Amino acid sequence: MKSSLIHVAMAALAAVVGGSLAACGSAPITSYYTLTPPAANGNTAAAPSTSPPLRLPPAYVIEVLPVGVPESLDQPQIVIRKSDSGVAVLENERWSAPLSEELRAALSTQLSRQLGTQDVAGLGAQPGRELLRIKVQMRRFDAWPGVRVNLAADWSIAQAGDTPARLSCRTELTEPALGGYTEMVVSQQRLLSQLSQAIGAAMARWPQGQCPGPLPATAGAAAAAGAGLRTS
Repeated sequence: MKSSLIHVAMAALAAVVGGSLAACGSAPITSYYTLTPPAANGNTAAAPSTSPPLRLPPAYVIEVLPVGVPESLDQPQIVIRKSDSGVAVLENERWSAPLSEELRAALSTQLSRQLGTQDVAGLGAQPGRELLRIKVQMRRFDAWPGVRVNLAADWSIAQAGDTPARLSCRTELTEPALGGYTEMVVSQQRLLSQLSQAIGAAMARWPQGQCPGPLPATAGAAAAAGAGLRTS
């Protein structure tokens, strides 16, 4: 009798342990993504450019301010579009930092690299240098995995000091996003690279800068813009 009870207890324990291991094995894995591109000597997400290099006049430094994002996107999870009116919140696909900071860091990296300058956000005054502040308000940052990604942003450049100058512009962009979520985020990195090019082009001619015209569409962007939406 005692032996039977021991066997029953061991069987129960094995069932509990086995169930726990099975539960652990089936738990979904959370993936984290960043909008900041790799270092310039790595594999970057930016599309090749035939434009001459941009350079900020040496009298200036930049400060990239926090980026405003729509409330519906301001959460740790990646939000995608499912149809003209439907969205999905991807519980296991997340940004590595708050989306506003991801966007700010990506633009800071791109602008510093493209303009050959330094983002002095958080570093205080820079004696002998004029400060240009960049403010971006993201109006749309939509993604249809396997189809395309869209960006619409209002942005401004403001010169600090006693004689402030200001420029306000708007940029709308589309990129194809074939593949899965990783490829989708890489396409969003390309959008931010193009946005930084538009901002940088205005800054490179400061204070005579003006809002840039439409950027040339990258390969596949026109086709992606006209692609049909999935309605599932």
